[in-house]
Amino acid sequence: MKTLKNLVVLSLSFSALTLVSCDPAKEFAAELKTIDSCLTALDSMEQVYKGIEFDSLDLMVTHVLDNESKMKEFYTSDTIDMELGILMNNCKGIRKSMKNVKGKGLAFSDEIFALRQQFGDLKTDVLNGVLEKEKINEYLLEEKAALDKLHKSFFDFYELQKAQSAVYYYSVPKVDAYIQKLNIPDADTLQ
Repeated sequence: MKTLKNLVVLSLSFSALTLVSCDPAKEFAAELKTIDSCLTALDSMEQVYKGIEFDSLDLMVTHVLDNESKMKEFYTSDTIDMELGILMNNCKGIRKSMKNVKGKGLAFSDEIFALRQQFGDLKTDVLNGVLEKEKINEYLLEEKAALDKLHKSFFDFYELQKAQSAVYYYSVPKVDAYIQKLNIPDADTLQ
């Protein structure tokens, strides 16, 4: 009888040990922690993204284009105005670096969404025990590389738009003042 009890206890212990070792959440705790960390990074990036005013950036570019058009059409220089040249060069930098800003915004939004979906699907697959360790590590490596690439390009853009906004608020009001001094006919006269 004692041997039967020992056999039952040993059997139950082995079964419990097997169940614990088969729990994907415990087996892949490090991988799940990495996935959660990547999801947190995406959440942080999305918060920064939501703080960027893409419509305002697009209006800035449009304003610069309008000013450049007016300067080309109505400004005739008889002397070199160094300050105006520098200001117009600043405007050209805004126009070139911020072109298609709405498209960039949509691309960042799509990429953040896609990566969140990929990491979420990977986490679900890990928790459901669908993937082997090698596949988990392979997919995790690929998704982390995509996240790193997005992180770099997004925050490069973020710094660029901050810098170009500062240039805009410094240069464009001065260019606007130059334009107001030009002899530009009314819109009704131009038609």
